[in-house]
Amino acid sequence: MGSERVFAAINTKIRVLKAKLLDKEDYISLMEKETIEEQVLYLKENTSYKEALKDIEDLEDIKQIEIELERNLIHEFERIIKYFTGGYRDLFKALILRYEIEDLKLYLRAFGRDEGKIKTKINHLSLLSEKDYSFDPSELKNASNLEELVENLKGTIYYNSLSPYKKEDPQKIIFYMEMNLDRLYFNLLRNSSKNLNKEDRLIFEEILGRNEDLLNIEWIYRGLKFYNLIPEELINYTLPYGYELNYKNLRKMCYSNISGLEEMVLSTSYGFLFDTEKDVDLYMERRIQRYIYYRFLSAFKKAKFDITLPFAYFHLLEYEIRDIVSILEAKKYGLKKEEMKEYLVRKIEGSDK
Repeated sequence: MGSERVFAAINTKIRVLKAKLLDKEDYISLMEKETIEEQVLYLKENTSYKEALKDIEDLEDIKQIEIELERNLIHEFERIIKYFTGGYRDLFKALILRYEIEDLKLYLRAFGRDEGKIKTKINHLSLLSEKDYSFDPSELKNASNLEELVENLKGTIYYNSLSPYKKEDPQKIIFYMEMNLDRLYFNLLRNSSKNLNKEDRLIFEEILGRNEDLLNIEWIYRGLKFYNLIPEELINYTLPYGYELNYKNLRKMCYSNISGLEEMVLSTSYGFLFDTEKDVDLYMERRIQRYIYYRFLSAFKKAKFDITLPFAYFHLLEYEIRDIVSILEAKKYGLKKEEMKEYLVRKIEGSDK
């Protein structure tokens, strides 16, 4: 009963936050604005993003706008975490590690390509403040090369995932390191969920497992079609604990060809990825995001006192931010409203497929 009381309180707060998300009219208003500046002013004057965007000076700096919106998401995360205790708080802290990992990737890329340009911008591009890192950012900034940067991570959760690749082929090293960081993140989430009660653990394992299934399908498809990767390399970078697709399924997919992969996926609940007249290559990621978005949106129609709603809200917020950025980018490149709809996670009339 204690758990139900906790979630009753948290879910009430989550529903209040969810009510502040953009509605259909906000989306349409944004798409109909004539300039990026007008779009950003609309967000500042008519939505809950007013505070997040208050310090934006260049109203056409889409990258900085995206960063401020994501920093706002992290701030919302941190506010909600305070209401959790024990294993639940540990799990939500593990979820926030995703943003630390994204910042760590910035450092890796700074040494992997175009070092000077990226290195000078890291402070502006990073999502976390220096005090929030589990590593010392100054040690990474002062590293003279990628190998030294990795050595400066010794003693952190990241070292063992990155160290084996220090002397890898320069053309592939960043790719391998980033893939291993993603795998580490999913493993951390799975391990953190072990301290939830049984019902919540099973709920979370399905959420995580379906996410892994979809990422694996996308990875194998792109690996086969665009990178000509050998089956062993494809298998090495799949996520091993999917919900519907086990190792045997994944191995069969990796040893298949594009048509064989499509046939296997069409026999699963993820068949929508290929059962379409739309361009699969262009829209696969969006269809994955849309699938997850609407699964979480449906969670708000239920009244269960479990872990679902906090996850649902933050996914909805994350996808809303992606849609905002997509709308700004679309305006930058001169797309019309009907064209913009095709690139959004959220369905707006005319973008149903």
